[in-house]
Amino acid sequence: MKITKDRLLAKGWSDDEIDKTIEILQKKKQELHPISNFLDKTVYWLVLFISIIGNIVFSLVLIPLIITMNNISLYFIVLILSISFGVLMSIIIKDIENLQTKHHIGLLAIIPIVGIINFFIVVKAANNIVTNLNELVSISVLHHYIHPILLGVVYIIGFLIPYFYLVHEEKWTKR
Repeated sequence: MKITKDRLLAKGWSDDEIDKTIEILQKKKQELHPISNFLDKTVYWLVLFISIIGNIVFSLVLIPLIITMNNISLYFIVLILSISFGVLMSIIIKDIENLQTKHHIGLLAIIPIVGIINFFIVVKAANNIVTNLNELVSISVLHHYIHPILLGVVYIIGFLIPYFYLVHEEKWTKR
């Protein structure tokens, strides 16, 4: 939880107390050991790497579902699973104390792009499998075609809903 001037003012602190507290905290932050700063950056990149690998694994696990399910139920399952994965990643991201705005923007840019690319590749592969199975059997057993970008967008929306909720939770509760 970040300590801000607004929060302390809301709790009844005086301006002098707030200034002294913020000064002490900034001084202590500057005195952090270089290894601590390195570990903070490492944790950020590790979370980013884990989320990208998680996106890839998640999309690969969905191949059987993409092949066998109809559109509506597939989109619903992808939405529910992506919200679950988004909650997990959002909690991890929120627990990293030293994330700055640029880190959040980086995560918001990289994770959706990787997710859409993953889903595009995986859904194209699943659609090719369906086409090959239909040709192999010589009758059309599987009739549906899943649009890769649409499924990727459903996944990204589900993934980002918990992130936006957790990041902006404080702002919503103040209203």
